[in-house]
Amino acid sequence: MGAKARDSKGFSLIELLIVTAIIVIISGVSLLNLLGSRNRTNLDSSVRKISALLREAQSRSVAQESGVMWGVHFQNNTSTAPFYALFYDTYGSSTVVEQYILPSLVSYATSSIGQGSSLEITFAQISGFPSASTSVALVLTVGGTVATSSVVRVSSSGLIGY
Repeated sequence: MGAKARDSKGFSLIELLIVTAIIVIISGVSLLNLLGSRNRTNLDSSVRKISALLREAQSRSVAQESGVMWGVHFQNNTSTAPFYALFYDTYGSSTVVEQYILPSLVSYATSSIGQGSSLEITFAQISGFPSASTSVALVLTVGGTVATSSVVRVSSSGLIGY
């Protein structure tokens, strides 16, 4: 009679390789998106924290807490990680109340605060007006390239936004 039909059950090697390749590609894309969103979250979180600290300094100045003006000091060091600090009266190690370091991959834009430079934003007592209208730009750098940026602005009327 005729040739016996081959009854195959299971998957061929080529089918397994194709499915494995698809899983690897989808996993790789998902991982890259997850890492990118985590880095973006670090930038957004830093911007929100800086805005909140500026508002805190402004509130303490308006309330005349400790009878002095309050401010935020931004330092773009070349030897240490960039940081920002809440201070009262004039900036110095003895007048710093809180200090925060920027997360890795997040830094100050050199157009905002140059390498090795610093910036201070102080607020007048009672009125809460800033010493100057200014902005602080933060950048997210991935692989040596600026991926995205965000800016915290302080207007001459004391409005703080990003």
